[in-house]
This record gives sequence, structure tokens and C-alpha cells, in this order.
Amino acid sequence: MVDKVRSRLTSWKGKLISMVGQVCLIKSVISTLPLYYLSFFKIPRSVIKDLVRLQRNFLWGWGYEAKKIAWISWGSICRLREAGGLIRDIDNFNTTLLAKWKWRLGMEDQGVWKHILDSKYGSWRMLNESNTSRTASRWWKDLHKVCGNIESGK
Repeated sequence: MVDKVRSRLTSWKGKLISMVGQVCLIKSVISTLPLYYLSFFKIPRSVIKDLVRLQRNFLWGWGYEAKKIAWISWGSICRLREAGGLIRDIDNFNTTLLAKWKWRLGMEDQGVWKHILDSKYGSWRMLNESNTSRTASRWWKDLHKVCGNIESGK
């Protein structure tokens, strides 16, 4: 996944487009390429660091010349859009997409996927329990890590 993002955010593209174009390209690459992985698995910290490094280097300029100055902190860039942010924080985006599964399990009554998960793991309320079974899938364990501390109804 990191290699795909790296190939899309190459240094020559950063030299040929404006800052607004760079932000737009970062948004489109990050929101389309790893979306499947972000919505199903908790991404390891090392992958998140690599993706953030690629975003940061692309936005602030990279290549054979000296690095450019970062005029704003990366935390300010990754704020919510309403607070003046430009780019999504990948870790928060990953957590949000995984938490959406708990919401879907609690809200939807129909669906084969819901009946399969209910029969295998029990209700979505099982995510609030302290530990999961050893036979649970990686997806369910990741969902439990993310949603285990979230109170139902909040």
C-alpha cells in the first residue's frame, strides 16, 4: 500500500503543480488507494508513519534540491475541515472507518453479513467486553481494539 501511494505521489508531480493541487492530489490518493484497507484493518503504526512522511514530503517539497520549509505544523494541516484543516489524519480516519462497523452492526437489522457475524461472535455489544476469543478473525480483533472502549449510544 505504501508503495502504491509513493508511486502516485512522485516528486516530479510535486514540482509541476501548485500547493492547492498538491493538497488535492494528496486527498485523492489517500482517500481512494488505501480506503479498503483502512475500513477493514487497523493499520500498523509503522505504515501510518510511512504514509504521513510521504504526504508531508510531497506537500512541502522534495526531490534533489534542499527540502523546503514547512510553514505550518502537520497537526494544523490534519485538523478537521471545519477547524481549518486541509488533509485527513490517517490514524483517525482508520479508527473512524472501523468504528462505523460497530454502528452498522447496531443499526441494521437485515443482511446476511449481520446474521453471520451475530452467529459467529454474538451481538455487536460483545465489542464492549474486555477480551475477545482466540479464534476470532483479525478483523474482529481490530474492531474490538478500536471499539472496545466506546460506550454504546455515544
